[in-house]
Amino acid sequence: MFDVRHLSLTCADCGAPIEELPFMPKSDRPVYCQKCARNHRRQNPRILR
Repeated sequence: MFDVRHLSLTCADCGAPIEELPFMPKSDRPVYCQKCARNHRRQNPRILR
């Protein structure tokens, strides 16, 4: 896990502060808290090839 507290990130959906991520975020993509990320995965499942 990456400590991202120094980046002052907030969830793109609910605005909750994000302190840790399993990846380093990119500036061109939204970041979600665990709850919102789980909801996004349910709504947009990846297509397995």
